[in-house]
Amino acid sequence: MLLVLLLLFQGLLCPEERTADPQALGPPHLAAEEPLTFRLLQISSFANHSWVQNQASGWLGELQTHGWDSVLGAIRFLRPWSQGNFSKEELKNLQALFQLYFHGFTHEVQAFASQFQFELKPEAWVSKGPTPGPGRLMLVCHVSGFHPKTVGVMWMRGEQMQLGTRQGDVLPNADGTWYLQVTLDVATGEAAGLYCRVKHSSLGGHDIIIHWDGYSRLLILIGLTVTVILVMLIVLEFWFKKQSSSCNSLSRHVPDPAIGANTQDARGSGHQLCSALESWAKYRFLKKWKTRLSQL
Repeated sequence: MLLVLLLLFQGLLCPEERTADPQALGPPHLAAEEPLTFRLLQISSFANHSWVQNQASGWLGELQTHGWDSVLGAIRFLRPWSQGNFSKEELKNLQALFQLYFHGFTHEVQAFASQFQFELKPEAWVSKGPTPGPGRLMLVCHVSGFHPKTVGVMWMRGEQMQLGTRQGDVLPNADGTWYLQVTLDVATGEAAGLYCRVKHSSLGGHDIIIHWDGYSRLLILIGLTVTVILVMLIVLEFWFKKQSSSCNSLSRHVPDPAIGANTQDARGSGHQLCSALESWAKYRFLKKWKTRLSQL
């Protein structure tokens, strides 16, 4: 780009012989004490991986002298003298140089951008909003943390969109992502079966679906699971205590001396037997519940 800038600047300002009227071709007279600058400004917009628009302009001081036609890929001369001292062949080559530059610049930026993640998946959840009136329910679908800004959120029943859906403004989060609330006012008895669908480019066609009654069912299931586990632990603790009492009684039993058995050995054997049974029962119980919990 610097080479193009130097060539264009030289063609505009170098004091060479002109074949036409200098007053018609040359730039406006500038005072000797004013610094003379020529600037090229470029704005490139990348909407997606395949669409790009390049805008460029040339400025002599505060006066715009050149533009760039992104459709035709051609230089636009905005002043009668903007072509400077360039011949038609030189202008053709200069224009081809600009075309080559924009092509290469676009390719490099797209290749560079592909190494970064510019899309962030949204998080979604539902809640109950302020009561709109007697027998009415306000359903709120929250969607946050997504990028880019464009997102589709709708309350649905089956495959039908609910016409009463109201979408708020898409608001920025502190981290540069976006946040949105979508509400639906329904009768209390008609909330069952409704769900919030979220569409976003980062999801790859796999929409997020949050059922209104999904969270209540999940909480009930979790509550029942925790209750059953607590009851089983209490029963198991009671059973262990009972087995420990039985083992202690067995350990205190002294065999008939006429048999010739050693009292101390009998107590030790009974205690070892009870410990082994207790360890085996605990192992079986823990293994069984570990398997069940892993399946949840």
